[in-house]
Amino acid sequence: MDPIVSFEDVEVDYDGRSVLKDICFEVKPGEIVGLAGPSGSGKTTLLRHLIGLKRPVRGRIRLFGEPIASLSPASQRLLRRRIGVLFQGGALLSSLNVFGNVALPLQEMGFPDFWVRPMVSLALSLAGLSPENAARMPSELSGGMVTRVALARGLVAEPELLLLDEPTAGLDPIVADGFIALMGDLQKNLGITALMISHDLRALERLCHRLVLVGDGRLIAQGRFEDIRQQADPRIRAFFRLDGGGRP
Repeated sequence: MDPIVSFEDVEVDYDGRSVLKDICFEVKPGEIVGLAGPSGSGKTTLLRHLIGLKRPVRGRIRLFGEPIASLSPASQRLLRRRIGVLFQGGALLSSLNVFGNVALPLQEMGFPDFWVRPMVSLALSLAGLSPENAARMPSELSGGMVTRVALARGLVAEPELLLLDEPTAGLDPIVADGFIALMGDLQKNLGITALMISHDLRALERLCHRLVLVGDGRLIAQGRFEDIRQQADPRIRAFFRLDGGGRP
């Protein structure tokens, strides 16, 4: 199967400063790929390039087989409709209740009102939330529920690709484990395709078919979590917290 995401010898910058060079990796249909590395290594910048908000300095990024940088703004918008995003911290709009936040992508796409309510209800169910939560405001939600509402918003338009930016950041281990289990069930039952930025080693190990590790301005390694973890590169050992021995 053709990859949904393809980075081909990509160089990206941030505020005019090159942060990553020679980035090559793919995300194939039905797999979850983890994108990991130290803070400030350019992971979120890669996501911004993937959705067309920035152009790479060099190389090519393909999304659904299309070279993003060469598309018109209108064509880029059409491709972005095929993507769901869970932003770090949830990024819910405080002025809208849960229903309004989840319904927002559908309304922006022009879905008729009679479709919106059942699609929102389905998305909430997929995210493990009951219909009673639809009327609650973001200020009334726990951190774990905010993350699930954000996931429902990312799923509501039935995207072909889900982008997850630090989905378990700030959650206590029990709540984070619940989210990891939920995502695992969704991938198993729905065949979700996702690119996930995360520092959470448990989430990366339990969810990701493959891991892409970046740092020092380069792609350090990519492959299965356990295979990368066995490598002797000191940057890899530092990321996996292996310098003191034992599992993280």
